[in-house]
Amino acid sequence: MDTPRSRLAWTLEAVSAIALAAAIGDVAIHWSLVPDRIPVHFGASGQPNGWGGKNMLLLLLGTTVVMSALLTAAEKYQWLINLPMTVDRESPAVRKLLRSMAITLKVVVTVSFFWIVDATMRTALGEANGLGQAFLPLFLGGVGVPMVYYLVRLSRL
Repeated sequence: MDTPRSRLAWTLEAVSAIALAAAIGDVAIHWSLVPDRIPVHFGASGQPNGWGGKNMLLLLLGTTVVMSALLTAAEKYQWLINLPMTVDRESPAVRKLLRSMAITLKVVVTVSFFWIVDATMRTALGEANGLGQAFLPLFLGGVGVPMVYYLVRLSRL
């Protein structure tokens, strides 16, 4: 896509990169302190309800990196984005919206995964007790609101 990114898009990219780096750094710094048994699943209330090995943190980080990479690829290769409607994907307006949607979702995913990584480690270390009740509504809103917004905008093109 030849259209330059807006300041907002660059800011969101920076937030995403910082969240990804913070998650990786958080694990790297605290790895030796994390016990062998950590929470690996949380219920709707944010309380841990499943436990496993600390290597699951590496799987979580790997998932975060892969999701970020896929959403970055979706900015350029927009055919990767599955839409529930037919749109002219060659239209500059559609391409701009799809790029913005991918960037926005990347921020939501990387910040959410950072929250999960940090809360998992802090819970394992006895410094916290789960994700907190705010996580699920914020995550669902963080994904749902942009999706509805972009789908409505796309349907009007």
